[in-house]
Amino acid sequence: RGWPPQFYALSLSVVAVTSVGFGLISGALIDRFRATGLLPFFLVPLAGSCFVLGIDGPPELLFLVMMLLGVAYGLSSTLFGSLWPEVYGTLHLGAIRSVTVSAMVFATAAGPGVTGTLIDMGIPVPKQMTWIGFYCLAAAGAMALASIRLRKRQSPK
Repeated sequence: RGWPPQFYALSLSVVAVTSVGFGLISGALIDRFRATGLLPFFLVPLAGSCFVLGIDGPPELLFLVMMLLGVAYGLSSTLFGSLWPEVYGTLHLGAIRSVTVSAMVFATAAGPGVTGTLIDMGIPVPKQMTWIGFYCLAAAGAMALASIRLRKRQSPK
């Protein structure tokens, strides 16, 4: 993109401050709406950051990308600490966390390989980011369906 390297360094501060701030805010949101109630929304800021990366624009867009990533990181880190006990209880919490964290580590490790392969196939990164944004929205839709089902399961009969 030709964006100045100092923008990247400065934008890391934006993502750090935003993720800490939104981690605190999301705790209050989880207390009010439950983790299952927030589940459909945690991927929306990530989708937004991908869509912004998919467009060509000025270097200042990087700050918007990092702010949206910070919102997504802050929400997800707090959300998943609350979601698993809310859904499954605490008896097997260690086993559940080990499976989910292992899956996350695997997906994180596979991502660069997939992206690199797509670049080798001639698909530019901005186009990939746009498609990843749509993927995030589709996953958010799936999370909305899961959230509805979980709330029905948890409601008193």
